[in-house]
This record gives sequence, C-alpha cells and structure tokens, in this order.
Amino acid sequence: MSAYLLGTGFRADMGTCIRKLVLLKLIDACEDDGTRIFPAIATVARAAQCSDRQVQREIKAFVEIGLLTLVREGGKGRRSTNEYAMDLDVLGAISKDGWDVYADRMAKGDTVSPLETGSKGDTGGTDRVTRETAKGDNECHTTPPDPSLDPSVEREARASGREAGQPEDPKAVERAFWQVVKDWPGFAGMPKEPAKRAWMALSPEDRADAAAKRDAWLALLKAQRKSHTPAPSTYFGERLWRDVPEPEEEKPVALEAKPFGPLWQAVRVKQLLLGPTVPQTALTAFQRHMVEKGEWDEAQLRLESQAKTGFPVVNAIHDKAAHRQGISVSPALQPLADLMEAVPVGSDVFEAWRRHHERHGWPWIPDPGGMRVVYFPRGGPAGLGELEAALRSDDGQSEEKADDRGGREAAE
Repeated sequence: MSAYLLGTGFRADMGTCIRKLVLLKLIDACEDDGTRIFPAIATVARAAQCSDRQVQREIKAFVEIGLLTLVREGGKGRRSTNEYAMDLDVLGAISKDGWDVYADRMAKGDTVSPLETGSKGDTGGTDRVTRETAKGDNECHTTPPDPSLDPSVEREARASGREAGQPEDPKAVERAFWQVVKDWPGFAGMPKEPAKRAWMALSPEDRADAAAKRDAWLALLKAQRKSHTPAPSTYFGERLWRDVPEPEEEKPVALEAKPFGPLWQAVRVKQLLLGPTVPQTALTAFQRHMVEKGEWDEAQLRLESQAKTGFPVVNAIHDKAAHRQGISVSPALQPLADLMEAVPVGSDVFEAWRRHHERHGWPWIPDPGGMRVVYFPRGGPAGLGELEAALRSDDGQSEEKADDRGGREAAE
C-alpha cells in the first residue's frame, strides 16, 4: 500500500462513490511511484462493494482518461492479471480539479487551461457551503449531493449524467459515444450521424454494456477471422455486444495470511494436527547420560526435540512471522479461518494454548510483539475437535494432500 498516495486519493473528487473506492483499492495495491498495480477484478469488486463489470468499466475509464497505463497485458496462469501504472500527475490534477472537470477538459483536448482573470470571490448564492466573507471565498464549492435512500444507485445515475426524474446530459452521452467509436476499424470513412443516432436511442444501461464490451467484441471478430467489421450503427442498433460471453469470475490464485491472524493460525494448526513430518533422532550420548542419572526427563526431551525439528513447515511459518511476514495459502482454506477466535496475549486461554503445545511437542508461536490479540481455534484447546471435524468433512484425502503441499511451498 502507498500511504504517500492515499491522502491524494482521499482528497480526489471522483464523481461517484464506486469510482473513488476503486481508485483507493488500486492505490492500496501500488508502490509510492504508482507502479506495480496488479488488480484482480474480483478483489477490487469486493473492496468497492460493486459488480465485476462495474470495476472493469471504471478501470477502462481510468485508462481512457490517462490515470492508468497498461504496462503488461495478463495471460493465463498464476500472473494472469493485467499490470498497470498510475500517472501521478493526472492523479494530482483530479485531486485538485475533480474528475468531471478533468474529464471534460480532456474531452475538449484542453490539458493546460489558463487561469481566468478577474475576481473569483464567491459572494453569494444559496449553494454556498461557507458563510460569505468580505474578501470572498476563493476555493469553496457546493456540497456534493448525497442521496439519502440508495447512494450507490443514485450516484451511479449521476455518473451517467442523470438524476432521478431528470433527463440525461446530452453532452456527456455524446462524449461517451466518441470514446466508444474512437479507433473503430474503418469508421473514419463512414458517415457519423447514423451511428450517433443509434447510440442515442439506447438506454443508459445498454450504452454502458456496449462500451464495456466493445473491445471484447472486436477481439471476438478477430478470433473468428471475420473479413468485415460491422459499422458502429449496426453494433448499437442490433446490440451485437450481446454476442460476447460473460467473463468468467477471476478466482484468486492464493490468499495472503497475515501473521497471527485467523487464516494464518488455521493453516498453522492444520499442519500441527497432521502430525510431525520429520522422524525424531536418537538421544545424544550426553542426553542419555543425563537421563540415566535422573536429572533430565526423556519424554520431555523428545517433546522438545519434536518441536524443534518435527514440523519444518510450521517452523518456516514461524520464521516469517518473526519478521512480520505472512504466507500465501490456497483459497480452499479460507473457511477454516471462520473457526478461529481472537485470544488476548497473556490471558488464561493464551497460556492454556501454550501448555497444550508443550504437552504435545508442538512448536510455540513466536513473540507477537506489541499485538494485543492473536488467533487460535475457538473454544480453547478443548475445542480442537471442531477444527478436526471440519478438516475431515471438507477435504478429501487427495485434496488435503494437495493443500498440504501448497502450504509447504508457500511457507518455504
């Protein structure tokens, strides 16, 4: 996450709540210079609480306005998402002027608008946010109209240029038309008015779908080796974007389990319940001598040895946690996180878990530092049966082995 850019993102007036949440999620994933953005559509949609299609539309709008640049197109496999970079100059301009002002300026080709001369003081009007002052208020603006019943739907309507019960903004609709037909194969030599009339006749929802699926539809024609690309008027009039199959939901390849969190603890305890994977070594001659003298307990020695060497995957997880690093795990393990509960550090339950680890020869967790709580299976050591039952019922033997291999690879 770039804390450096987060303040700029919060100050930016993006026009709609969804667009702003998508922007903040992308900032959460980028470096301080705006690079290395790998947005999984489903992940961004969950964070912004909107549909995958809406996220795709917003990212496309970010690219068109110049806020995002496609660095590398994703393919198939583990790194299947596109890589983007954020233009910090554009982000700063949007933060200063607002999305609508910047978008309108870009549509007109005006990227360096001169400052107007004359007085800019706001000396009256019912739309004022602050009281009128003698010197004029140079930077106040009207309060954004927040709807009271359904913010997400009503602000989405404003984004397309229409309020409840009000007509659309024809200029905004026309700007969207030119964005869709831009670079259309062969359109330069075609008449423009038929396409524009067909576009204007569409409903706002159909226009959004037509714009979102334009590139996918053109790619489909290319894949089918069509010799002729229909005109935009045909595309709009016959609603040809409906031929494009709905994109499959992008499934995360791996989840990030943060140290001492519920998913981290679920993976860790699962490995412990599977038992040690490295056999114990024989006692050394010195240890045998101390046992025979009665000064050391053989059973305790073996438990301590097992904790140190019997669970290499768990110990690797502990090494990462000691440096405050998490692990990547299979999404199939996410339900196990719901069986965890927060346990205050130093509490009776916390100490009960420590004793349980010692009795079973399990490696104890590293020092959590300043963390006040860590997660363990709910119900204390006596509640481990619930987790064991979940492991038996939710995972078949082959799936369990595959997940274990994935957990070991992630830990290593």
